[in-house]
Amino acid sequence: MNLFSQNHNKRTRFTRMCIGEAVFSLMDKKEYEKIKVSDIVKRAGVSRVTFYHYYETKEDALTDFFHEIVAGYIRECREEKVGRFHDRSSIIHALKYFDRYAVFILKLVDAKLLYIVQDAMNDYMIKRIMPHYKIPAYELYFYGGALLNVFIQWEKNGKREPAEMIADQITAQL
Repeated sequence: MNLFSQNHNKRTRFTRMCIGEAVFSLMDKKEYEKIKVSDIVKRAGVSRVTFYHYYETKEDALTDFFHEIVAGYIRECREEKVGRFHDRSSIIHALKYFDRYAVFILKLVDAKLLYIVQDAMNDYMIKRIMPHYKIPAYELYFYGGALLNVFIQWEKNGKREPAEMIADQITAQL
């Protein structure tokens, strides 16, 4: 990849993330349904043309933003050499990593956009886990959905238990 492509990709990613962050920050001030593209572009400091260059809908922007979060998780797992995806250490890592983005994830849940998180989880399982571990798709959907539900309930309940205790409970059943 040449220097122009690297700079272009960085600028493209930066613009996309500005748009995603704008939607996210507007969700603090308005109900999701009432947020308009004009609100998003004003907050992000981009034109409508730029918005529509990358996305068709505001859901697309949030999906892209969440996929960047998942990409960060993948990078971190690779760098830290986290264990097998359903090991205790991996569960702890997943809970703690996504806890950093809990406000965003819970906003998606509250806005009835849980499917964005579910789709990203399923995509991760099928594209990243299935080829490496050769586990059947429905088993991966089951595991991913269960872990996502545990995470959401843990967050909604105020994280009263440490991630380690939750991982112990989950792995005791495997």
